[in-house]
Amino acid sequence: MAAAQTDSPDGTTVTEQQAVRPARKAGRNKALAALLAALGSGIILLTIGRSWAHGDVTSPITFKVNATGSQLTGVPYALGLAGLAGALALFAVKRIGRYFVGVVLALAGAGSVYAVADRLSSLDDALHTQAGIQGLGSQTKISGIDNSLWPYLTILGGVLLCLAGIYTLVRGRTWSGLGGQYDAPAEQAARATAARPAGPVTSRDLWDAQARGNDLTVGADAD
Repeated sequence: MAAAQTDSPDGTTVTEQQAVRPARKAGRNKALAALLAALGSGIILLTIGRSWAHGDVTSPITFKVNATGSQLTGVPYALGLAGLAGALALFAVKRIGRYFVGVVLALAGAGSVYAVADRLSSLDDALHTQAGIQGLGSQTKISGIDNSLWPYLTILGGVLLCLAGIYTLVRGRTWSGLGGQYDAPAEQAARATAARPAGPVTSRDLWDAQARGNDLTVGADAD
């Protein structure tokens, strides 16, 4: 799309798109980080309740035993909720808060991956625990222990969540906060006053200012 150009009173040419494009790019980057965080958290929360492990009890009786992700560990669920909250917070916080959210997202993702990997390495103990909950003693024998695809999807969710946090830490300094409409009235007035032209305000000035998100009528009574 061609850049819109306007002629200023001193004869210089102002390219409006040069000011608009960085803000749009920053908005897209922030939306991408939030999308990654929401997607990763959603995958974690959707897969944590699925059957992660299964086996065959051969003694003292014969039956199949299963364990869901939430039965094996509750850590990914809690971290998934934290990641979902962080995805929403990205649209509200400013620079310092954004770094904090980035750290939370990265740690939540890494913690989820570690928790799942740790439980996959001890499925035997986990299934014995589930057999004990069902009333069998410590002499229970379980064979054919295996895991399903679900815990690997949970790991994928943790990786996406961690990537969202890292991306926020690397690129977050260029992102804006909620926007000008959420600033204090005094800040809006000061910003509008600074944006007003030195001479009389024309209809062209009002039109261009509104296109940029400024309101030249704010603070006009103070002149």
